[in-house]
Amino acid sequence: MDYANFMAYLAISIILIVAITAIVIAHRAAQREEERRVLAQRSKRLLDRANDILETTTTICDYINNGDIIDALIQYYLTYIHQREQLTPQIDTEKLISRGELLRSQFTPSDSIIELNSDAEIKRCKMAFKKASKILRVCASKNIVSKESFMSMQEYLKFTLLQLEVTTFEKMGDLAGEKKNPAVATNYYKYAKKILIESDLNFEGKHEHIRNITEKNQTLFGNVIKEKLDKNLADEKAVDEFGLPADLNVMAGKARKD
Repeated sequence: MDYANFMAYLAISIILIVAITAIVIAHRAAQREEERRVLAQRSKRLLDRANDILETTTTICDYINNGDIIDALIQYYLTYIHQREQLTPQIDTEKLISRGELLRSQFTPSDSIIELNSDAEIKRCKMAFKKASKILRVCASKNIVSKESFMSMQEYLKFTLLQLEVTTFEKMGDLAGEKKNPAVATNYYKYAKKILIESDLNFEGKHEHIRNITEKNQTLFGNVIKEKLDKNLADEKAVDEFGLPADLNVMAGKARKD
């Protein structure tokens, strides 16, 4: 092999080596970028899940006075934050941990809401209870809480939600009755009774409560009918058998003085 051929061969070899090296470097860089992308996605999913748990906990705090439930929910929230940190260190981890611990420390059972004011509030409340129940079920499967504690918490959530719904519908029925709207009142009383009757929870005073709502509705309609009868009777007394005003002052166009 002469010198010229050798140099050509060497140049081609160098070019090939450089090209292969560039391809390898590019491939490794692409792999690292893909790994970073996958880690970022997993990290985001963990944070989204943690935030969803914290949001549910924040909402449920308004309606319950059971601190064990709040502790379990916060513990599960922190589990996701720690998993995210182990996956890839984050600058906001301490801040996120503090958020959860602050919510737990500020929980005050005596501040729980015992009455709602609208269908929208009932919907928001039911959604929060449903989410909390699902989260607690996962907590039990991961041994964050015992199976016995989970069953007790579920029972508490069902009873508390039942009481909130019944109290709210009954109150809204009372308000409709005060506004002389028996049809609307009856619907709300019907909802309250339906929830009580269909619930599989048995507790002292349940059947008496159902009867009380029925009696309240009957009394409302009784009062409405009585008012209509009284008005009709008054209207009948206001005219004679010929349909003319019985009061001569009314016939003369004068105001009646009682």
